[in-house]
Amino acid sequence: MTRTDLVVSEDSHVGRARRLAAAAAQSAGLPTAQVHKVALAATELASNLVKHARRGVFTVVALPWQLDLLAADTGPGIRRLEQSMRDGYSTTGTLGGGLGAIRRAAHFYDAYSLSGRGTAVLARWHTSGEPPRGVRIGAARLTAPGETECGDMWGFGTAGGTVTIGLSDGLGHGPGAATASEAAVETVATHAGRRPALILEAMHASLARTRGATVAITQITPADDRMRFCGIGNIAVRGYSAPDAPVQRLLSRPGIVGAGTARPAPDSTGAWSPSSWLVLHTDGVSERWNAGDWPGLLRHDPAVVAAWVLAQQSRGRDDACVVAVAGGG
Repeated sequence: MTRTDLVVSEDSHVGRARRLAAAAAQSAGLPTAQVHKVALAATELASNLVKHARRGVFTVVALPWQLDLLAADTGPGIRRLEQSMRDGYSTTGTLGGGLGAIRRAAHFYDAYSLSGRGTAVLARWHTSGEPPRGVRIGAARLTAPGETECGDMWGFGTAGGTVTIGLSDGLGHGPGAATASEAAVETVATHAGRRPALILEAMHASLARTRGATVAITQITPADDRMRFCGIGNIAVRGYSAPDAPVQRLLSRPGIVGAGTARPAPDSTGAWSPSSWLVLHTDGVSERWNAGDWPGLLRHDPAVVAAWVLAQQSRGRDDACVVAVAGGG
């Protein structure tokens, strides 16, 4: 699997980001004119990382209904974010058309920035698929240094108005970890009608010939205002009943999926509403963060939330993946 992320820290990386984004746009079936706009936005996003932050994460996330380009950094931030959209505005002596050009090129645009902390920018294009009802999903990931494949993957499936989302961290990194996680997310997609604990039970068999993985599965049924969860291993999961509500940590049982035949713990259940949030991430992302330190973050698109957490908390030495899920949509 070709990696879909890049650490941007020098001018030569801008071209790589552009080629990566254009290839993803072509694979998504976007018309030629839109492919050119995706390439333009990727160039601006990566250029901004070099010029303003000196280093940041660029990642492409393709879903059946949309294509996301994300750029996030821990640089100086943008003090006047809305003003920076205007052509001619600049803090570096350049023409200043970057963010405005990105917003015009994309079907949807969102950004979050804190002075002295960093910036996360999303450019999105809609494709022909239909998104699930009652949930909004965003994700961002980063491959371990020196690897060509990411061992942290996420996937989803739908069945009867229920959306099932799984996040897998294959043990170690590299091709072996990617193989384990591929099997995990395929199992989520093919067994989406089952409860999370039963999906994990089936996953023990599908991962038996791999090195194994840690996996968290959440299942949301918006029509019933219900959420189920079950996990094995050290994937962190945080829930919020509303953007400004206290965090609730969803706990997994210890173990490795694919090793042994132990049954997972029963599903935990909770409420789900249009105001609800879940943030899941692998152990390539530090757990030492508090959403309250980032005012207003959970009022942005889930993809922006995922990219921000990834850039702020990635350990930088392992695969890392963040999935953010919000109500509404």
